[in-house]
Amino acid sequence: MTSAYSNTPPFREVEFIDFLVKLLRKAGAHSVLSGVSLAPGKVVDLVIDSGRQVSIIETKRSSPRTRLRIDDALRQLKGYETAAANGPFAGRELQPILAIPNSLSAEKVSSLKREGVEVWDGSRIAQMALHADMREEASRFIGEQHFEITSSPAFVEKLLQLPRGKGSWSPYQKLCRDIAEFLFCPPLRSPIWESSNAAEVNKRDFILPNYATRGFWKFLREKYHADYVVVDAKNYQEGVEKKEVLQIANYLSLHGTGLFALIMTREDPRESGSYTIRDQWIQHGKLIVTLNDREVEQMLVDKSFGNDPSELILQKIEDFRLGI
Repeated sequence: MTSAYSNTPPFREVEFIDFLVKLLRKAGAHSVLSGVSLAPGKVVDLVIDSGRQVSIIETKRSSPRTRLRIDDALRQLKGYETAAANGPFAGRELQPILAIPNSLSAEKVSSLKREGVEVWDGSRIAQMALHADMREEASRFIGEQHFEITSSPAFVEKLLQLPRGKGSWSPYQKLCRDIAEFLFCPPLRSPIWESSNAAEVNKRDFILPNYATRGFWKFLREKYHADYVVVDAKNYQEGVEKKEVLQIANYLSLHGTGLFALIMTREDPRESGSYTIRDQWIQHGKLIVTLNDREVEQMLVDKSFGNDPSELILQKIEDFRLGI
């Protein structure tokens, strides 16, 4: 889906596939086929037939960052694998591969690997391109930043090592504030720490003023009344429930902060929390997005490679809206 406010890659998916075909052939994979029909309705982007082993490659022009999109890609590849095993490549060793231009977090790569799926992300493709002497051509698709030696910010290690529970609430709030400032400022303004309204009620952990003049945050302000991005940090052992969602929903008002908020928390919301998030949107037009540790880690990886971390929030909003 092309959008004026998203980090839409400046190329078509078919161009990315053609590039991978050229890269693989130059790297020595002689039998590389594109658009292979494995069964009715099952056409995979690329197949490498190496004799005993067959690689089944699905490409994504826009890297999946949310759990829902990762799961969709996994189901798609598993469907291709089953069709290949029951069809043209019966009796062969099959390796499903997800090929994407950006980099996934270590957690997402590991989760796919546990399901038997190999990931060719921007970092992996950069290594392949260097060996094939195709750095300049590859840069168009994965960006020059993937050829640099980079590592995830120290925030990732701090986040994963911070204990969960009441004893670490204050350190977690401060860490979330620092992470949000690193990820989103600019274009957002630096956090206003622990503000409250005139009646000294409805205290927020911190607020990011949104005066963005272009891009995703401008779109969010105009379409979702995100004049100020309200952020609440909840260092719970499990996901937030109805009470916590209602608490932040009470902070939101059309004539005050606006109608958009983020909850930074360790896990996905529990069922009552998810239901309340949905209800607040449908009944009151208040849009609340939760960000768990794995999603924050992905945004930090995006930022470290020069990609827009807000793309994950964009995908979460799309998934939420399309799921109603």
